[in-house]
Amino acid sequence: MRIRSTIKIVGVLAAIALVAVPTASAATDVHRATLNGSNAFPAVSGKAKFSVDDGVKQLEAQIEDANALAGTRVRFLVNGTLVKAATVSPLGTARINVSGATIPTVSAGSTIRVRRPSGALVASGVFS
Repeated sequence: MRIRSTIKIVGVLAAIALVAVPTASAATDVHRATLNGSNAFPAVSGKAKFSVDDGVKQLEAQIEDANALAGTRVRFLVNGTLVKAATVSPLGTARINVSGATIPTVSAGSTIRVRRPSGALVASGVFS
């Protein structure tokens, strides 16, 4: 009888613990995109990750193999809205890591584009 009571108590406590602790996936919304080079810059590749954690939006994006653009500023746009600009390094990479309310909300099908200041497309992708 005593063992049954102990097992019941442990079971009830375990059930309470499962209900009381929210899962990490409930608090985090993550979308990823693969960036492919444009016709003008076919060697360029990259990736992007958008997440919302505890109500805070974050966007990480980068392009690689953009050696022809070394020293040039490029603009990262989500759904046509400028998020941030970065300078392409001598190694052909440009990265941004931005968080806050100014980042447009991303969902499956949202676009990310990397453009030169002239507007010429460098790379683009679609979030899943």
